[in-house]
Amino acid sequence: MIKIISGIIVLRKQKGVTKMLDRETKNKSQDKSKHEFKENIPEKSKENDSSRVKLDEILKSLFGVSKKVLIQMMNSLFKENFDVNMTDVTFENNEFISDEYDIIRGDLFLKLSSQGGKPYHYHIELQTTNDNSMIIRMFEYGFKKAKEVAKYNNDAETVIYIPRQLVIFIEQNSNIKDELKMRLIFPDGQDIRYTVPVMKYWEYDARTLINEKMYPLLPLQVFKLRYKMESLRKRDENKNNKTNLRKAVLEAKREAEHIALEAKKLYEKDEINGDDLHKVLLAVGNLFEYLNDKYGEDKKLVEEVFSMTRTLYDPVVAEKALARGELKGRKEGRKEGIKEGRKEERKNVARNLLLLGIEIDKIVEATKLSKEEIKKLEKE
Repeated sequence: MIKIISGIIVLRKQKGVTKMLDRETKNKSQDKSKHEFKENIPEKSKENDSSRVKLDEILKSLFGVSKKVLIQMMNSLFKENFDVNMTDVTFENNEFISDEYDIIRGDLFLKLSSQGGKPYHYHIELQTTNDNSMIIRMFEYGFKKAKEVAKYNNDAETVIYIPRQLVIFIEQNSNIKDELKMRLIFPDGQDIRYTVPVMKYWEYDARTLINEKMYPLLPLQVFKLRYKMESLRKRDENKNNKTNLRKAVLEAKREAEHIALEAKKLYEKDEINGDDLHKVLLAVGNLFEYLNDKYGEDKKLVEEVFSMTRTLYDPVVAEKALARGELKGRKEGRKEGIKEGRKEERKNVARNLLLLGIEIDKIVEATKLSKEEIKKLEKE
């Protein structure tokens, strides 16, 4: 009999039969994310919690890009060579039950499958600050995912595969090493070393990210300035002098504008599509808003950044997106496909322009949809 204990799961192997014994899940488990707080905390803490949850959602949205852009990023992050045209991408379940009977969520679990080939599983976590318990969480996530996708049979030995994992630390910290490490020591003397590679994001600039085709990570160039802002806030909080902090917020604004312009160039080169551009611009604006609300509180600056992103995502971009849709439809060679494809493409463009706050009259001009159709989309 082999007995492996990982804290919440016991795997027993006996007479060729495998049994997974989990603690019973409570019928009424609370749905809490890793950034949520308990209810009996001060209002100020609840505000901070709300801000952190919003930040978490912004960061996760960066992975919702097109298949081409996502595969290129994964190739760079994991030193792979997946063919964009021959690889299928599947977003996998990221929710698991913790040993406190709560739902815990990982950031990103992906399955990449080359046509006719073996599927490969990947797991990425985005961390804003250092966390000494991170390696334990990664092991927990990895083991739970391995158990979830395992295929059990009557062989004498069961094999489960931990996904390839990566932690992206955004903010500068001298205590963060190139790997997270943990040793698993069992009663019979087995000693297993478990490691997870680390990406030190603060060491990357926009040009490096572009050269390595890690486009979804570009908006984080704005956020990584939080480290500088927090240091200035702590240093000057007793001096009642916010001059340096204001300068840092303005620096973040300039960085937001720079990243937005770089994203527009990528779009013009067909490196990213219209939806990718929209997601990058939206993340840039939201991340700057987060920093400004926390350290600057100058609403005018936020308005200027969002105005800039709207200007970049203008009717010219919309027309180019429409032209692409028409060309794709023609290549398919179906008149009805062309007609329906153009209509749906126009609707998608209109939805994105609405999210960016473009006036309805301008959307009408760009998409050739009626006001009534656009107002209907606005209510969706």
